[in-house]
Amino acid sequence: MQHGCIALAVDKRHRPIKISMFRWSSAETPWAGFPFESHVLGPRRQLGEYGIDHVLLGLCVGGMARLQVRDGKVVRRVISSPGRFSLLGQGFEQKLLSWSGTREMLFVEIGAEQLERFMSHAPDLACLNVEPQYSVSDPHVVSLVRNMRDEIRAGCPTGRLYGEALSLSLAAYLFKRYSVELGPVAREKLALSPMQVSRVREYIRTNLARDIGLAELADQVSLSPHYFSMRFKHTLGLSPHRYVLRERIDEAQRLLAAGRMSISEVAFSLGFSDQSHFSQAFRKATGTTPKRYQSTL
Repeated sequence: MQHGCIALAVDKRHRPIKISMFRWSSAETPWAGFPFESHVLGPRRQLGEYGIDHVLLGLCVGGMARLQVRDGKVVRRVISSPGRFSLLGQGFEQKLLSWSGTREMLFVEIGAEQLERFMSHAPDLACLNVEPQYSVSDPHVVSLVRNMRDEIRAGCPTGRLYGEALSLSLAAYLFKRYSVELGPVAREKLALSPMQVSRVREYIRTNLARDIGLAELADQVSLSPHYFSMRFKHTLGLSPHRYVLRERIDEAQRLLAAGRMSISEVAFSLGFSDQSHFSQAFRKATGTTPKRYQSTL
């Protein structure tokens, strides 16, 4: 059976824990919004030590289940039924969860990379910090998720912009309605340590000529790509991609100023696919072309 791309739960080593029967995924379509999947959960399951690598929204669209959420000695009992959703935040220390009953669920994965892409004009929204919510009734969220489902199942006839607009609307609404401000302790946990920052920076400087992947950088500090991306941006103020690009442009300026390499040689030495791509990136970052920059020195 085909498996989905969204990890509904992970263990301490960020390996997916199988808790559902996969039905279909937006990955099979031209969908340009948040990853979106349909799963069937049930008839009975318990999760003890588990985590989530992203903000996860799950909307029940069929069936029913009784959920028990244990927080220390307190046990909360809720019913998951059609039109109600759960919203779980990123992190490993999730509360003990068990359920009985079979239900069809629509899941939306809201990861750090997707938030960075959709909320680029509003950087404060790129860190969605939510408290766990179970069996929530909110018609606006339900409507957005159902619109996503309908668009995906129809083959995305409205095009890329509609999927992005729905995702942007959902993220902005969740931020306004369900996100909580990070306290000092949480902010500290979210940041990379000085040693981790030093290690990643050195790795980037050493490998500027290569196409460095996000997972590759995350491995340097033993974090999942989702955690690493979120912590990197929180610590340095830039996404890993933008930081690497900035480092390449800074090094390009140094090499051009030295005058010992041609523009094409500089582009090649810093991992750009061609001189045209390098010139576009350079101009966007500095406001001038490499040729003009070199001529003014």
